[in-house]
Formats: sequence, structure tokens, C-alpha cells
Amino acid sequence: MRRVGEVFTTHLSNGQVRENHVVAFVEGARIAWRPAEPGLAPPGHQWSFELEALGPARTRATHTYDWTDLADESRLARARATTPERLLASLERLRSVAEER
Repeated sequence: MRRVGEVFTTHLSNGQVRENHVVAFVEGARIAWRPAEPGLAPPGHQWSFELEALGPARTRATHTYDWTDLADESRLARARATTPERLLASLERLRSVAEER
């Protein structure tokens, strides 16, 4: 179980590693985190998933990317490139994994 203040690590498809600082967590309902390069403070952007049970076999997932606090100008172009279509693609990958289980 994740708790606010914990850090979990992810390995990106390009080989980079991110330390993800959990800023919100409700078991089965919500997780939000701020990614950072290993050993550095998060630069300000935040990812989150919110889950809402719609029945015994259905869940609505909302994926949010918030970069309003992003202060590192070198990251702004990439933040702007994170479009609704890219977030939807992430949700589709999540659905695919969930349906395999």
C-alpha cells in the first residue's frame, strides 16, 4: 500500500528512472504523485488516477496531468505535448492490463 510521502520508482521505456513522490493516496480510489529524477526534488508536475466503482466488474478511471506548478522551463515543451489523446492512450493501456487479470 502506498502512503503520502512514500516514493516508488518507475523505469521509463527510454531507459530513464523516475522517483515518484506520492502526494495523495486512497486505497482503491486515488493515487497522485510527483515524478523526479533520482535524488532530485520534483520539478512541480503531478500525475494522478482516480477510480470510481460502477459495479462489480466496472470502474471509471480518470487520469490527470497537472503541470501548473512546473517551474523548470526546460520541461514546458514536453508538458505541453502531454495532450488529452496521450492521457487517453495511458488509460487504454491501463484498461488492457486490468482486463488481462
